[in-house]
Amino acid sequence: MKKINFKFIGILLLVILALGSCKKWIDPNVNTSPDSPPDVDMSVLLAYSEVNMAYNTIGGNDIARVTAIWMQYVAGISRQSNAEQNYYWFNSDDNNLWNTNYSATMIDLKQIFEKADAKLKLSPAEQSVGHVYRGIAGVLLANALGATTDVWGSIPYKDAFQGFANLQPTFNTQEEIYTTIQSLLTDAIADLRATSSSAQRDLIYNGSASKWIAAAWAMKARYALHLSKVSATAYTDALAAIDSGAIASNAGDCDFVFSGYPYSNPFFNFENERGDVQMNSTLIDTLIFRHDPRLSVYADPNGDGDFKGAGFLYTGDGSDISWPGAAVAYETSPVPFITYAEILFIKAEAKLKSGAYPISEVKDALISAVGASMDKWGVLDTTYMAIYKGFIQAIPDAATDLLFTEIMRQKWIALYFQIESYNDWRRTNNAIGLTPNPKGSKIEIPRRYPYSVDEVTYNSNTPVVADIWQRVWWDLAKK
Repeated sequence: MKKINFKFIGILLLVILALGSCKKWIDPNVNTSPDSPPDVDMSVLLAYSEVNMAYNTIGGNDIARVTAIWMQYVAGISRQSNAEQNYYWFNSDDNNLWNTNYSATMIDLKQIFEKADAKLKLSPAEQSVGHVYRGIAGVLLANALGATTDVWGSIPYKDAFQGFANLQPTFNTQEEIYTTIQSLLTDAIADLRATSSSAQRDLIYNGSASKWIAAAWAMKARYALHLSKVSATAYTDALAAIDSGAIASNAGDCDFVFSGYPYSNPFFNFENERGDVQMNSTLIDTLIFRHDPRLSVYADPNGDGDFKGAGFLYTGDGSDISWPGAAVAYETSPVPFITYAEILFIKAEAKLKSGAYPISEVKDALISAVGASMDKWGVLDTTYMAIYKGFIQAIPDAATDLLFTEIMRQKWIALYFQIESYNDWRRTNNAIGLTPNPKGSKIEIPRRYPYSVDEVTYNSNTPVVADIWQRVWWDLAKK
């Protein structure tokens, strides 16, 4: 079982220290235990929730790093990461992730809901405050549930978060969870529209209700698209959400940015302590072949000044292999929750697959998506984009399969080190075109996580999962 990273504790302490200072030399509540505060303000819970989501639920090494290895962004050169690259992933490996999602991220968000609901019974001013916190919590909870169900399938929700009152909650099906996600986002939008207040200690959007509304619509589009194998309206639902007001520029990206060492990006901390992970040749070779300017921010050059990745058959010590770069592995590298580039890729795919739009609109969305991704990282090259635009425009309108493959490969590049690529890989039956590890425990990329050892041990309602190649509900074998 992996140990919890103690630098994470430092991050939480930083949040606490930032919340205020002593106004009296002698605290009148000196006899009150700091470990059992009588109440916690919603703003404190919000800051904690966002940090937890960024450091564990969304950007954590037990989810972002592992799926990035499976998606061949990075290579597990040694120790635990090499085992993960060889598709050894057990229910003790994701135990911390499962427990933190429930006992930290989501339980804090549920407490915000309770406190916000109480505000809604008070004066109009207090109701406005309740709406803004309830709205933000709804967006974050929807995203946390999405990340959790997408790797585990059925998960506890309706009977969860009761503490000792119910230590064995039942599991809701993934289909039910997806209905809940959309309901949470719908309600969040309504709450955020009803407020004139700004949330305090919001570490992502500085309390802006309008930006959270855009993020909510973006997530509605994402989670609609996830159902492309099981819902006939997935593409039209996704497009409707985008048109309703999803993120419309890189400035609206829902990113969590860490302040710097020791309050750093979780992947930076992992690499700083263990150094198990370097660049995979699949991504490096793709970027080199395409002359893609994102190479310089996705990876650092090796000692010879070259960019080189490790393949599955690599047997060296890593000294000649590039390390992950500024986009994902530096102290202040952002952890994206959802971005404008992703929305444009959703638009391109949905317009193509719905069959109801001119191919010219699909191509325009794809070109814009690639440009937005490059612009996000400060490497937008107008000459490069002009050449790329010509390449895309030259694809025959009838070659929809070729265009779809290009959309998904470019989305894979743009969503570097994000778990959303893992969802795309499963959802599109490997349209990205990845080849499984021939040295793997099974020569097939895993399709899910096993339920955590604690849940299996203590909750008799935990579903039985055959192995990590068993598909989740929305990942049909054929479509």
